[in-house]
Amino acid sequence: MTKPLWTTLKHLAAVQTGVTLSGEGDPSLPEWPYLRVANVQVGFVDLTEVKTLRLAEDAATSFTLKRGDVLMTEGGDIDKLGRGAIWRGEIANALHQNHVFAVRPGARLLPEFLVYWLDGPVARNYFRLTAKKTTNLAATNKWTLGNLPVACPPVEDQRRIVAYLDKQTAEIDTLIGEQQRLIEMLRERRFALRVNVALHGTAPTEEIESPLPWAEKLPVAWRVVPLTSVAKLESGHTPSRSREDWWRDCYIPWVSLHDVGMMRGVKYLHDTAQRISDAGIAHSSARLLPARTVVLSRDATVGRTAIMDVPMATSQHFAAWVCGPDLDPEYLWVLFGDAMQPFFDSFQNGSTIRTIGMGDLKAFRIPLPPLDEQRRIVGYLDEETAKIDSLIAESERFVELSRERRAALITAAIMGQIDVRLGA
Repeated sequence: MTKPLWTTLKHLAAVQTGVTLSGEGDPSLPEWPYLRVANVQVGFVDLTEVKTLRLAEDAATSFTLKRGDVLMTEGGDIDKLGRGAIWRGEIANALHQNHVFAVRPGARLLPEFLVYWLDGPVARNYFRLTAKKTTNLAATNKWTLGNLPVACPPVEDQRRIVAYLDKQTAEIDTLIGEQQRLIEMLRERRFALRVNVALHGTAPTEEIESPLPWAEKLPVAWRVVPLTSVAKLESGHTPSRSREDWWRDCYIPWVSLHDVGMMRGVKYLHDTAQRISDAGIAHSSARLLPARTVVLSRDATVGRTAIMDVPMATSQHFAAWVCGPDLDPEYLWVLFGDAMQPFFDSFQNGSTIRTIGMGDLKAFRIPLPPLDEQRRIVGYLDEETAKIDSLIAESERFVELSRERRAALITAAIMGQIDVRLGA
């Protein structure tokens, strides 16, 4: 294969900026479909929802997409920034907004080769180094994009590289897809197992209709009781931030919205992102709760739950239950984390989430197996869940290794380290 020529993207392609949106537009002007950031995904264009705008025909010409344009977003996740998708002309006369670049390759650059190049190490490192970063997002611009280094082999070599990578990556992507479906199936199996055992016990037994909206039947020997009859309900509070002296010498773990993310699927909460002081507790309705208290997120992500591993306080965004002698905290955690999730989902309506009020919390009722059965349920689920989690971890590792292999293959091919004519 011929040695590639190193140059920059601006010498191989034109970078077209998109139309800036301004209001609804003049209703007398023609209506045009346009692509926005949400439409441009890594490797494909998502046309599930395509919006329209009104613009004069002569103005629209400057922003019209052409078949073979490589679409790239101006900003977003740093790992996705700079990765492109090829426009195949799926919609006639489509435009693109100003947060989406249309890179139009010239005669010396194939769009397909450019997309692979954008997925390679030179481009990835370039965008990481040059992107303008905020807390969670990154952005680039037309000038930076135009100065992207590109090792450009002759077009015929590009075609061979693209054909080789299309075949090899398709095989890897198929394997990844199979493993991802397996992971999803295992997660569904895991959830179904935990719900079934939590509500039906560890051995077959006679059952009756359940009075609970989230459980159809329950063992006849189990009771259904108000949660407050077997556990003390506690609520949290946030001391005034204006009193700096209440936020000094903070050493008491304090459960806040910063901890919701780490509570996903976690049984024990060992520490918290923020801490509170003795003075803060003394001047608020927050209380230091004992270890093994079960905490539940009551807004934001409703239903996230964990067991305090050490004494902690909570903010007002959480409710907490100090379990009495008839209720095992681990069993309550299973109920909250799995069996009651459909009930917690009812507190979310589309994108609107409402807080679980104190009235709702006080009205919680739960099934109450005998204490020894609660412990058997927890032990059985720990053992069986660990087996499923091990299978999920194996599949996730396979996906990770496959993605690493895919990336290495792309790197080797586009950098000329593989003679694709030999299929090596």
